[in-house]
Amino acid sequence: MKSELRQGFYLNDLLVQPDEKRVTGPAGDTPLSQISMEALLCLAENAGNPVPADLLITRLWGAGLGTPEMLENTIREIRGVLQDPEETSGFLKNSAEQGYQLMVHPVLRERQNDPGLLENLKQRGVLETALAYLVVGWLIVQVVDVLFDQLHLPAWAGTFVTAGVIAGFPIAIVLSWFLELRDGRAVLDDRSPADRRKRKLSRTYLSVIAALVIAVGVVFIYDRNIGLPEAPEAEPVRLAEEVVLPPVQDNSIAVLPFFNMDGSNETQIFAQGLADDVITRLSRVPGLLVSSRGDAFTLESNSASQKVRERLRVALYLEGSVQMQDERMRIIVQLIDSATGFHVLSRRFDRLREDFFDIRDEITELTVANVRVALPPDTQAVSNISADDPTLDVYVLYRRGMDSLHLPESIATLESAIEWFSSALEIDPDYAAAHAGKCSAFVEAYPISDDAAYIGKAENACARALELNPNLDVIHTALGDLYSATGKYPEAENAYLAALNINPNSVSSLSGLGSIFMLQNRAGDAEERFRQAIGRHPGDWSAYNSLGYFLYRSGRYAEAAEQYEIVVALDDTNMTGFTNLGAAYMLAGDFTSATPAFERAIEIEPQKSTYSNLGLMYYYLGQDEESINAHSQAIKLSPNDHLAWSNLGDALWMSGKQPQAQDAFSTAQELANNALRVNPNDPYTLMDLAWITTMLDRQQDAYKLLERARSLTPDDPYLHYYEGLMRLRGGEEEAALSSFALAVEKGYPAQMLTADPQLAPVKGRPELENIVRQAESG
Repeated sequence: MKSELRQGFYLNDLLVQPDEKRVTGPAGDTPLSQISMEALLCLAENAGNPVPADLLITRLWGAGLGTPEMLENTIREIRGVLQDPEETSGFLKNSAEQGYQLMVHPVLRERQNDPGLLENLKQRGVLETALAYLVVGWLIVQVVDVLFDQLHLPAWAGTFVTAGVIAGFPIAIVLSWFLELRDGRAVLDDRSPADRRKRKLSRTYLSVIAALVIAVGVVFIYDRNIGLPEAPEAEPVRLAEEVVLPPVQDNSIAVLPFFNMDGSNETQIFAQGLADDVITRLSRVPGLLVSSRGDAFTLESNSASQKVRERLRVALYLEGSVQMQDERMRIIVQLIDSATGFHVLSRRFDRLREDFFDIRDEITELTVANVRVALPPDTQAVSNISADDPTLDVYVLYRRGMDSLHLPESIATLESAIEWFSSALEIDPDYAAAHAGKCSAFVEAYPISDDAAYIGKAENACARALELNPNLDVIHTALGDLYSATGKYPEAENAYLAALNINPNSVSSLSGLGSIFMLQNRAGDAEERFRQAIGRHPGDWSAYNSLGYFLYRSGRYAEAAEQYEIVVALDDTNMTGFTNLGAAYMLAGDFTSATPAFERAIEIEPQKSTYSNLGLMYYYLGQDEESINAHSQAIKLSPNDHLAWSNLGDALWMSGKQPQAQDAFSTAQELANNALRVNPNDPYTLMDLAWITTMLDRQQDAYKLLERARSLTPDDPYLHYYEGLMRLRGGEEEAALSSFALAVEKGYPAQMLTADPQLAPVKGRPELENIVRQAESG
């Protein structure tokens, strides 16, 4: 037993090491003399039993050589090292009759390995630490994933935290095995097994926290010297070999967002409003091409001149800053040559807050006066703008509404805009621009909510705005949008023409007029208006997008792709452009190019239309589950879209899930009928509903709907395509093939027929092969 004890043993939380003549405890290491260590060994051998003093004296010094005083001194030294005063002794007990007794049984040091690895891991708290670290690490990663995205932090920040959490795991395990915290110091673990079990929880907390701190430092050093992994760059979308961007015209100008010098909300309102108002006034100047607000505001204040020139395609641009203090405002503006970066004009205004509108007009007039191109004689910047300036308090409320209206469309943002406009009108009921803002918000809210109540509210707001001021083109444009949404195409045409009579450069009115002509089957007039819109606002991608949509609906997919290529070349973060480009590629049969375009659009901003198109592509490729998933994502983003439900029904049907498909088609039917109650003259909704009704086994009703669509747009390729599908579902293969041939003749892509799973009954028929062959031969 004595030889085993010499290997070391524990007395509670004290480690006794006889060969090294020291005792290790919470206070650290304490040396013990050879005689005292031998005495402690003797007592440990007989733990629990008293050892007579005479026996101890003989054992330590030999017969007749030791004295009771020498033994008392030895016992006193042992008590001091064990921190065991005689009055409150917990280790040693002594009596004159029986001698000395060690009351704590020693635990051999080597026995801590006896239970095996698993038990040792439990005793040291390693398993608890591992579990705690995994839970804490998972929570950190989840919180970071949500918050960092909402705070728009760079991608490397999330990578840094994730790498730190991963690196900290082995560190936590090592710390839990080896270290113990004693009196504020980290020391190597040499506690007894019994005491380890008491300290596991504190060891777990210490190990997890310390590991995370150490891991952050390790990852930081690694990143600075080697570098953390970065997400691979998205595969670039294949465009035409060379996209020719619009030329920069000498009479083109842009107004960048003005910089908010003091960061206050009030200053931001005036800075945004000043830029908006100057854009509006410059756009009325004959002979001057002004970049739209939507394009100019994609750039930051004080952007580099080369970046402005490449993105907006303008020769000059106006930038500035606004600072407010009490009742005064300081505004600085510079007119800059985008080719050289040189300042053409620089002016500073230090005025009272109430002079805001005067400053705005002065900036506009100075800008026009310094444009170095020949403008029509006697040009005045604001000559044809009706004086409709409200009080500043009303203007601030109106601007808040406009700022909400410019946010990404949602019911929440549009309702917020409506509330601000209403607040402005409570103070000034005759402020026409606020009525026009409400009209626009109501019109935009209808397709999102599918709530027809918005239409009546829009009609009232537009009517009141026109009554107050018929000379603001924004009112006529909003009214045109309203009539277009409700199928009143002649009235919409008149409204857009009235807007163009006031502002001939209104791209939204030109595009709206083109859309009306397209719905009236006036293809030539529609294309003319869409092409007129191009170039009116330099760098304006929306005009190219509208022309692309017209070409797309006309079955001219290659030409449409060319327009969409210009859109994404102008703005490589344009989600709409990449979505439409992918759709044009897909209908042209170029699935290889379509896939990265859709993926890039989703990467920029997930939208219903992108997921719908991606689902259609998977549908044509025969990847049913992928198609179902994509269409389901589209429905989550736009649950009131009848076409999204119809597409999901098609995918479910082809995958053999007929009951679920019937449910999807039933929902699509209800939503399409709701849309037709508002606009009964929409031929595309009529075509969609005809197919939906066919899939619900109501063929007679379906053909009635198709005939209504035929009366509105008899030459649309989709009309004949849907008729072919309906004939084929009714078993009329010959009639179906005739309809498909007519659809291809009108512009439907022949490649899509060969990929369409609905055409399985006629695949391989010579007639279908002949249709495709003739289309490919031109």
